[in-house]
Amino acid sequence: MRTLAGRKLGQALFAVLVCFSLSACSGSLFTETIRWKGGTFYNESDGLIRQPDWPMSLELNPDGTGFGVGLPQGLQESPDNICINPTSEERYDGAVEWRRISDYRFEIAFADSRYTLTSGPGKFLANWTEVRIYTCHWGYEYWAMYDSP
Repeated sequence: MRTLAGRKLGQALFAVLVCFSLSACSGSLFTETIRWKGGTFYNESDGLIRQPDWPMSLELNPDGTGFGVGLPQGLQESPDNICINPTSEERYDGAVEWRRISDYRFEIAFADSRYTLTSGPGKFLANWTEVRIYTCHWGYEYWAMYDSP
């Protein structure tokens, strides 16, 4: 006959295993390397769509490291806001670190930049086929990159 303590231990062990199998508990958002390419710039209020003048891409590894090409340099306006204020006209190429913020957001950090990227337009499911970097300028402006094998 199982004791109450044994049953509680079994339930706790099961909860831990379930928790680690879910990305929300393990802290990682991606379980394999994921890549995006693009850099198209949108201003939805003005109907502006500008194709990238330079290549933009981002690759993230599950361990919190990655590599970016042509990334805008900037800082997030405030911790609870997803828009960035660009700090340079020059683009960044090199190593990045990233961390999960929520199921729909992650933060990247490199050189003197740190900001949040979001999943594309999905309202109830972050499918990560698109990531966006929003500016703090008027007009619902953002750069978009799309998943790339």
